[in-house]
Amino acid sequence: MNARWLVWTTRALLVVALGVSAALLADYSSSSPAFCSAGSGCDTVRRSGLGYIPLGSGAYIPVPVLGLIGFGVTLAFTLLVNWRLRRMLTLSFLAAGGFLAAGLIAVQAWFIGEFCSLCVMVDSAALAACAAAFAIPKQGWETTTGEDTSRAPKRYGLPPTLSWAALAALGIGAPYLWPKLRPAPPVPPKVAALYQVGKINVVEFADFECPFCRRLHSELKKIISDYPGKVHFVRLHMPLERHERARPAARAAVCATQQGHEEAMADFLFSAESLDDKPILEGAQRLGLDLTAFKRCLSDPATDRTIDGHVAILRDAGFQGLPTTYVGASKIVGAQPEEVFRDALDQAGRGQGAEGIPAWLYWPIVLIAGGAVLWFGRFKGASQSSQTATSNTST
Repeated sequence: MNARWLVWTTRALLVVALGVSAALLADYSSSSPAFCSAGSGCDTVRRSGLGYIPLGSGAYIPVPVLGLIGFGVTLAFTLLVNWRLRRMLTLSFLAAGGFLAAGLIAVQAWFIGEFCSLCVMVDSAALAACAAAFAIPKQGWETTTGEDTSRAPKRYGLPPTLSWAALAALGIGAPYLWPKLRPAPPVPPKVAALYQVGKINVVEFADFECPFCRRLHSELKKIISDYPGKVHFVRLHMPLERHERARPAARAAVCATQQGHEEAMADFLFSAESLDDKPILEGAQRLGLDLTAFKRCLSDPATDRTIDGHVAILRDAGFQGLPTTYVGASKIVGAQPEEVFRDALDQAGRGQGAEGIPAWLYWPIVLIAGGAVLWFGRFKGASQSSQTATSNTST
């Protein structure tokens, strides 16, 4: 493979790495992941915590952000005019990136035990770009673009820097915008069966021991209070096995619901410092529940069957994390910012939320745009390379 194609391959691989990093970032920052399905290797890596770099005080940086910065800077280095600086910086950054990519693959293999397909794509692109760049002979770095200078000059097209910048922008923008532009997936039938016509429907799956569920509870309650008489709210239970007291708390909520104290008990459980049996019984007494009936309900197998039914609904719908909240046509995973829920409630109130650009139209448009940039970019690049070669020969 000649220098021109090695340079082109290096840049193309960096654009691929940018695009997949953008897809990962979109899922890491979205209330409803678009690329990582529930239970997939990507979902496992994301939930492992290794996809985030803690900064202290609860702040963190998603690892895909570092990928976007690193690959973007490296692509810019491949376009520098000074060939010595271009070669030194490109090879240095790609060597570091290749080493890090190999390490991340090893972490998935040995520590997590599952592979994120998107992460592997990014890491593989980084390693391949590193190999291609180190295979470029020294003379291949000495021209402005590293392309074949034997071709006849052309008088039209995009400058190489502009064409690669456009490809990078398209590679980042297309996957990052897709979750915002795609139609909302259909609401699972068992969730939709809980909706009331003419209302803003909100169905929440929660775990009383889950810290994110606890944080969302008071915030969501406040948001819903701003829509008096308009919201139909249903809480379903998803006690996680790793939360020892989550199921007993869910039983208490189900039993309180039978006596008409659902929300009062939920308020108590979400704020209680302890979810042990004694505090729960004391809380039930303070709420005015019939303790005899309450205790009988707690030990009734039917109560667990009710909870298991709730769990099955979310499992069948594709469990991705807690809390999971359906608002009209929208699915929101996690304790997202207040504006995310307000926007979903507003859309549901207007009967919106399912509109968007279908995948069969969106991605062909992206591919056509990328092909157009490649087509027009190649002519100007050849022209400049030939002109550079002619100038060097004359000199």
